[in-house]
Amino acid sequence: MNVFDTLIRYQRFIFALTLVSVFVGLAAYGTMARQEDPSFPYRAGSLQVVYPGATAQQIEKLITEPLEEELAQVEELAKVKSISRDNISVITVILADHIYDTDTAWDRVRRAMERAEKTFPEGVTDITLEDRRMDIPTVVLSVTGSDDLILLADAADALKQRLLTAPYVSRIEINGSPEKELLIEIENTTLNQLGINRQYVVSILKQRNALIPGGLINLGQRFIRINTASDLQSIEEIAQLPILLPNGQRIPLQAIADISIQPTQPLTAQVFHDGKPAISLGIITERGQTDTVEFGKILRNKLALLRSDFKPLQIEETFFQPDFVEERLHGLQESLLISAALIALVVFLALGWRTGILVALVLPIVALMALAAYNLGGGILHQIAVIGIVISLGILVDNAIVIVESIESHLRNGVKRSLAVRMAVKQLAMPLFSSTGTTIAAFIPLLLSKGPTADFTRGIPVMIILALIASYLVSVVLLPLVAFYWLKPSRQRAVPGSQWVAKHVLNLHQRFRWLPLASIVGLLVISLSLIPQLKVEFFPSVDRNQFLIDMELPVGTPVSHTLKVSKQLEQQLRARNDVVSVMRSTGMSGFRFFYNLSATPSASNRARLMVNTTSPSANKKIIDWIETTVKIEFPEAVLVAKNLGQGPPVAAPIEIRLQHHDPKVLFEASQTALAALHRVKGTREVRSNLDAGVPEMMLDIEDYTAEELGLHRAQLASEIFSQTRGLESGEFRYSNNPVTMRVRSMQGDRTPLSDVPSLYIYQNQQAIPLASMAAIKTRWAAAEIHHFNNVPTVTLLSELQPDAAFNQVMERFYDEIKQNPLPSGVIISVGGDSEGAGNANKAILQTAPLGILVLLFFMMLQFNSFRRLGIIITTIPLAAIGIVPGLVISGQPFGFQPLLGVIALIGIVVNNAIVLIDVIDAELKSENTIEDAISKAIQQRTAPILLTTITTILGLLPLALSESTLWPPMAWAIISGLAMSTVLTLIVIPSLCRLLLDTIPYMKWAQKLNHSTNI
Repeated sequence: MNVFDTLIRYQRFIFALTLVSVFVGLAAYGTMARQEDPSFPYRAGSLQVVYPGATAQQIEKLITEPLEEELAQVEELAKVKSISRDNISVITVILADHIYDTDTAWDRVRRAMERAEKTFPEGVTDITLEDRRMDIPTVVLSVTGSDDLILLADAADALKQRLLTAPYVSRIEINGSPEKELLIEIENTTLNQLGINRQYVVSILKQRNALIPGGLINLGQRFIRINTASDLQSIEEIAQLPILLPNGQRIPLQAIADISIQPTQPLTAQVFHDGKPAISLGIITERGQTDTVEFGKILRNKLALLRSDFKPLQIEETFFQPDFVEERLHGLQESLLISAALIALVVFLALGWRTGILVALVLPIVALMALAAYNLGGGILHQIAVIGIVISLGILVDNAIVIVESIESHLRNGVKRSLAVRMAVKQLAMPLFSSTGTTIAAFIPLLLSKGPTADFTRGIPVMIILALIASYLVSVVLLPLVAFYWLKPSRQRAVPGSQWVAKHVLNLHQRFRWLPLASIVGLLVISLSLIPQLKVEFFPSVDRNQFLIDMELPVGTPVSHTLKVSKQLEQQLRARNDVVSVMRSTGMSGFRFFYNLSATPSASNRARLMVNTTSPSANKKIIDWIETTVKIEFPEAVLVAKNLGQGPPVAAPIEIRLQHHDPKVLFEASQTALAALHRVKGTREVRSNLDAGVPEMMLDIEDYTAEELGLHRAQLASEIFSQTRGLESGEFRYSNNPVTMRVRSMQGDRTPLSDVPSLYIYQNQQAIPLASMAAIKTRWAAAEIHHFNNVPTVTLLSELQPDAAFNQVMERFYDEIKQNPLPSGVIISVGGDSEGAGNANKAILQTAPLGILVLLFFMMLQFNSFRRLGIIITTIPLAAIGIVPGLVISGQPFGFQPLLGVIALIGIVVNNAIVLIDVIDAELKSENTIEDAISKAIQQRTAPILLTTITTILGLLPLALSESTLWPPMAWAIISGLAMSTVLTLIVIPSLCRLLLDTIPYMKWAQKLNHSTNI
């Protein structure tokens, strides 16, 4: 039974299946999860260990290094970056790019932490692992309206509980909420007069605050619990707590101390919304299951009802991702509709209205079928998936055009409609299968590659492959049925200009046989010569009306001073008319509200300002103003103002790591390298993480003197700690939440240095001055110690000037290092865009062999000829010849997106080659000469090839002309590359076929050989 007869027999089933697929696609479009960008696997985590009182050097030796040794045994880890500071070790761990079973990997990290914990000294308190850092909040809200941080924090907690019931909400995190503590402040003079110290007060509080159960009494039918109320129940009870003095007198605690609930001091972090103190809430939605646009509407409706309950406090939107998602998807959907309309218009003009309707019908059917399959596979509608559909639009009509044109050709030749359809399906089913397979093969490396870049762009190959498969099935199954009932014989039409192109290509081949091949070499040389003019950019910045300012003051700067300096910067920003709002986070980087943001560990000397502007174009003006004017007013600070980026998160475009085990050698190398990077053209905001250290007061205790007085070092340290930070005396339940009770001096960490020697240590009711048993010295000590993969490391960072490329900057840096060598043994490695681009290219190269094998399989399946295979492979470089001139002329950089364009072009060029060779082979089998076969192929296939080229170019034109920063480079790469490769294909393929497929020279050679043998 003929294939077409089978289609006729099951036509009702085919039409019904098509309708179901279309409706499933429509339903998927209306209901599937929506977000702006793809989600990433949980490959990044942060580990923190708190050891109060330890110096950075002690943290490094006692905490960080044991952890690093254990983490080194976790095979899934690719990077381990640690910072050892006073009191805390912060370790960032990154899983390898090929790891997708992240839960198992994080379990192994936890077991490594448990092994290391056994070696930690006593006094280590908090050990935490955050393995969900890749989650980003969909919405960030700010609670403002009061200077009382505790009031704001209580309101934020209440709002969190109310919002957790909203649909799609997974969890809510709070930033800027201070830890509360019950502060008991006692003046030194009061203690001196009474002859007691703060340790004594702490001991009384601990005795009176012991939580001891009273047990149960069995009454026969039930138990009754005895509540001894042995712990302190209220602030009033604490205030009335009797203190026994050395003279036997008892007085209430409130008579000698100020008692109050306060934010924990010193404040480690604080958030401001437009200059007002704020507590921010980051709402994280269900991963991969949220319609972000719909969630935004639900949340705003819920907030409208809740705001009255929190008055006079205000609930303000700091960041609202649903608006960006709606705007992004709406813009891309407009581009999709415009592309489809342009393609349909060209098809109507080229093929006539009846044939045009048939071909144009393929666009929505295939797009919806692909979307249905994508949704059934758990796909999420984001800009990458939509771009995949846009790219495929022009390609997917190719099969339909070839099938429909073949049927029309047979009809014009007088063949009956049923026979015309049978002949077309029989002749083209296999060639179209092969050409579709080769196009799919070009996208296999992108589909199977691993890593953050691949995760970000995988939606493109997935959607294109699904669209190509759907296109083939529709073209060989559905279209022949519709054509059988719809098409009628009509006059032949041609793509505008196609006959002129075919005529001149034929003349070129007839008059200049070798010139086409020679011209390719010349064009290739011209294209290569333009490469130095091509800007290289791994991923562009985001086209949003938002940008960031990272402020870094010298290490050791207290939060209070960071607050003051960052406030001055914020005030200048808010005075501008093109600034809408400013979110300021001090002591931390704030919420990681965009996938590309690299979260930096919290530090008292850092602040981040998120600036919302009137338009994306305003960003550049403000950033330039900061660079030229504002920075001068903040000489002590490093200010880095930049737009949000795209692609894998990096600390900076230029990241250079220097490693050596000797701190002195590492310091010398960092100074040399830093000076070299400053001299490199194209850099800006050059900086390093090597700090100058912090001042440290050393107590040189005279142990003999202390022992004679009945004292020891721990007592001295405890007394000083009670003066500055304060001594913990257990927990007190405030509003059903545990709050630390702390006893300290009135001055706290603002105690004057001159007062330290005059502090008194109490022993046996005697006040002994500290200066009598300890010499006080001041020195500089390291504030931060950085490791990368267990080795001491200094990292150099730099932003790029607008016209600079990361590869050029790195080349210039290495030239500088050659002239100014680093000390022997220093290891240089790179991060930033260089590392990201290298990893992305490596990931594609690792999967490229499989793509090549599939490509070869389909070509051999079609032709079963090494010569034809060689011809087609030779044409693959044609895809790249037009890309460089196109990018240079359009002013677009070369990066990962244009590389996607190159891959897409390979499939199109191979398709065109297959189409031409297929006709040439058919003519040769009919015993025509190679010249006649080439002439026939050019006449028959120029129009379809040009039509595919035009539809693909028009399909991409809305993207190329869009204001987006992400997609124009890719669109222009495909447009320019396709335009050039189409012309070159029509020139090169016939020339190579004449050279390799002409059977006459081989026949003459065989006859001559046979004649010689006979002689």
